[in-house]
Amino acid sequence: MKIKPGSLVQVLPAKVGYYIVLGRAEDPENYVGRPAYWHLHPLPSANFDYGGPMSEKFIEVVSESR
Repeated sequence: MKIKPGSLVQVLPAKVGYYIVLGRAEDPENYVGRPAYWHLHPLPSANFDYGGPMSEKFIEVVSESR
């Protein structure tokens, strides 16, 4: 599944809670071949009270947004 804003995701390898993708993080050093970063917001069931940018190589989409 494709990562896009509104998708429900888990962060690998721990899979400790669910997060909502808020949008793509702006990265001035973004270049071809480098994984994109996405801003995540935790759901209440997550083990953390904060989100933040995460590399897409560690994100697994559980439910894709429409």
